[in-house]
Amino acid sequence: MKKLSLLFAIIIGSMLIAGITFFLTQPKSHGPQAIKGVMDLRQHTFHDNTPIKLDGEWAFIPNQLVDGEAFDAYQSYLVDVPSAWTKYTIDGKQIPVFESGTYRLKVLIDDTEDILGIKTSNIRMSNALYINGKRVGHSGEPAEDSSYIPHNTPYTAYFSPDKKELELIVHVANFDYAPGGGIISSIFLGDQSSIAKLREGALFYDLITLAGFLTMFIYFFGSYLYSKFGIEQLYFSLFCFASGLYTLTHGEKFLLALINMPYAPFQKIQMISSIAVGLFILLYFYRALIKYMNRLVVKVFCAIGTLLMLVALLPTSINSLFQNINSLYVFANIVYIFYVQIIAIYRRATGVMYLTLSSLAILLYFIVATLNTNINLELSALPPLLPFICLTMLSLYISHRFADSYLEKGKLTEALLRVDKLKDEFLAKTSHEFQTPLHGIIGISQSMLKDNSLPISADEQKEKVSLIFNIAERLSYLVNDLLDFSKLKENELTLRMTSVDLYAITHMTVEVLSYTISKNVKIYNHIERGTFVQADENRLRQILYNLIHNAVKYTNEGKIDITCYEKQSFLVIEIKDTGCGIAPENLKTIFNPFQQFNYSIGGSGLGLHITKELVERQGGKIFVDSIVGQGATFSIKLRKAQPTNEELPSMPIQTYQYPFLTFPHIVEQIGKKKILIVDDDAVNLKVLIDILTQENYSIIAIDNGHHVFEYLTQQPSIDLLILDIMMPTISGYEICQQVRQNYTSTELPILMLTAAIRPEDMIAAFQSGANDFLHKPLDATELKTRVRNLLLLKESAETAVKMETAFLQAQIKPHFIYNVLNSILSLSYLDLDKSRAMITDFATFLRNSFAFENANSLVPLEKELSLIEAYVNIHRTRYPEQLEFNICMDEPIQCLIPPLLLQPLVENALLHGLKVRKERSKLQLVIRQEEHMMIFQLIDNGIGISSELLRQIQNGEKTASQGIGILNISKRLKKFDNATIHFDSLENKGTTVEIRFPIITI
Repeated sequence: MKKLSLLFAIIIGSMLIAGITFFLTQPKSHGPQAIKGVMDLRQHTFHDNTPIKLDGEWAFIPNQLVDGEAFDAYQSYLVDVPSAWTKYTIDGKQIPVFESGTYRLKVLIDDTEDILGIKTSNIRMSNALYINGKRVGHSGEPAEDSSYIPHNTPYTAYFSPDKKELELIVHVANFDYAPGGGIISSIFLGDQSSIAKLREGALFYDLITLAGFLTMFIYFFGSYLYSKFGIEQLYFSLFCFASGLYTLTHGEKFLLALINMPYAPFQKIQMISSIAVGLFILLYFYRALIKYMNRLVVKVFCAIGTLLMLVALLPTSINSLFQNINSLYVFANIVYIFYVQIIAIYRRATGVMYLTLSSLAILLYFIVATLNTNINLELSALPPLLPFICLTMLSLYISHRFADSYLEKGKLTEALLRVDKLKDEFLAKTSHEFQTPLHGIIGISQSMLKDNSLPISADEQKEKVSLIFNIAERLSYLVNDLLDFSKLKENELTLRMTSVDLYAITHMTVEVLSYTISKNVKIYNHIERGTFVQADENRLRQILYNLIHNAVKYTNEGKIDITCYEKQSFLVIEIKDTGCGIAPENLKTIFNPFQQFNYSIGGSGLGLHITKELVERQGGKIFVDSIVGQGATFSIKLRKAQPTNEELPSMPIQTYQYPFLTFPHIVEQIGKKKILIVDDDAVNLKVLIDILTQENYSIIAIDNGHHVFEYLTQQPSIDLLILDIMMPTISGYEICQQVRQNYTSTELPILMLTAAIRPEDMIAAFQSGANDFLHKPLDATELKTRVRNLLLLKESAETAVKMETAFLQAQIKPHFIYNVLNSILSLSYLDLDKSRAMITDFATFLRNSFAFENANSLVPLEKELSLIEAYVNIHRTRYPEQLEFNICMDEPIQCLIPPLLLQPLVENALLHGLKVRKERSKLQLVIRQEEHMMIFQLIDNGIGISSELLRQIQNGEKTASQGIGILNISKRLKKFDNATIHFDSLENKGTTVEIRFPIITI
């Protein structure tokens, strides 16, 4: 990277040095120079077709526009032309930016018979040209104040000199352009043909440049519209359009010849086009070289470019202040592009050299264009070939990319054909691998089922069953290889890293394989006891089985030695056989998938590839060394571990998402029982869903135990929870214990599932709060029966709660009715109005008490309050001096609450808390709204509740003196999220009951 930066610095430095040297060594003007306001051309012949630049010392009168006759009456000063007047110093003071002035130059000639011509280029911001007192040309209308008309456009004029001294008077005014006014570029004088040729050459340069950029714009923009492929084509077309617009508004400013428009919007187009050039060329190269460009840098440049475009829309006096910043912005963009291109060249990107040459052409063009704006350098200083050089380079770049793409597609096609051939071979070999053992199983099974001619001995049966088992096991290994290959390909293999006893696992593998060997091959395990490696136990067993089985397969006679040795912090396990060995040319490809050689003995060609992947996924490496005819040695390098019972940190585990289920999986059955199923295994969930869907249950299936509480809150109508015990991050035991903190075993039954069959697991499940327990694999009939029984249990509990509520609604004691009727009868003789009011309250109380509604239904708060008021009014009518009751509620609240939520508490306060008091009883019901909760506080000054009784009530324990009212209210509140009831009491001081209930709008 340092070399690259140095190369970039050398290139940029060389460009700067060359540019500075060029401009320092350039003479200020070619040909004669004006001295003290006079240019002597008497020795010059205008017929040589070379216009003269009228550069040198001109006489200048600031802040005045005067004609030739009055010029000598004013104090004049000698100034250098061409240059901006901000560089002039007159009487020790610099001329203001916004100013007017008069320039004069006397030209001495000999020939007065020819028609002469004069050409202007850049005179800011308006001017009028007089020769010998006659106005021959102008751009805009200059004035001595801001009433002038700006219009800085090049023009040519022709005249016949009437004497040998030409007096050139140029009126110039600028009251808008912040960099300053004056004669910025040279004025040319020559004969008619030379000036016409100069004008035509400048126009030709602009038109040829415009044609080049517009041709590229039409081609790339049309290509983008046609294919919509590669937004870099759109960016490049916009760059070409902006470049064409830049050409139209600079140089000869051809756009003003095409469209008659005020100069203010024209000047805004000038600035926007220059900024757009830098912005769109950056975006193009960002897309073309996206791998090498910094996204943040590009964003910053784009933001700056957008901001500068917005600034360009401001008035000229403001936006012209940013002229140099605009030029610097374009230059910075191109320099950054060069830097990125050098990086791309260093990294051998396709065709980037063509891009570099094209951008170099663009850079040269815009450097000259920028200098044309600021100093006396014509756009025609460079040949008009730059756009075409750029087009040629880009065409070569596109062709190069196309050719590389074509060749790459050819290689991919060959690779696909090769893979397709390997796939066909793999399918054929795999089919054969399946077909042979399947035919064996079918044949042996048929011989056992159909051969009834002779009795089959137990030994023969055992032999045939063993043979079927061995064949099926071979099939199982093949299927496992295919499954593992698929998991490895999709990066979905699960690894659980632990400290593994290498001796034990090797011994087990050797013992299993020893029983299957039918040839003279011995396997020796030389690994010492107490050797441990960090690995996945099951996958290490698979690795050892594949390698040892492979060694046995290719060893007809001899031995297989399994050894290990320590190397730094790793253990190297070696499996060495005395078989046929592996050819040297096959050693590099032996671990490739589907790789089989001429001497291969069956198999799918996946075993060694899967083995290599499994080793590397566990942080190890595998090597092979072989000599043909002497055998092969496979070496596995794994990290050493210490003997421990604790698991080492696991590698990241990726869970395979089965395509047939997404979670949460919801089966909606309107009006049916709702079951929540939780299991981390999608197959188990699918089985449970299929079985329970047959019973028309509504089902919510989730694969994450942490989401149980969320769904229980969102779905209070869940009737049954089915939990798997073994789940990652949180076990079924923990979930069950947490659920039981809010739900009893009858309110929400829980059925737990496990593959374990130990009695301890069953005991732990019941102790954590489960209602029932089932072993996997599940029997469908047993599952349905147990689910049905648990749902009946919940239904019975709900029925009991409903009966309690119904009893609570209907419990009107005969003594209470008798007392009320007696009170009405007595009042009928004393106060007829009170008697009528009491009859009305009693009727309201009876009507609401006999309204048998569902215990889970909700009623308006207003209805509950009317029942309370009726009951309290009856009580106050009977005992006028005993009770002071009021309801404190700032404003009516429209919401729903469970029926008989407050009335039983009011009745309990009147009958137990206040009845025995001697002094006046006070009972207050405070209702307020707090965020999303309704707060109900019932405050009395009664006898209070003892601490022991208060503890029993808070814990939900049924007491000897307690009826079903408070217990029923507590049960029903548990069905609502965050609903609570709290008692606070002091003996002989009073009791406060607070209920918090979520706001449920009507």
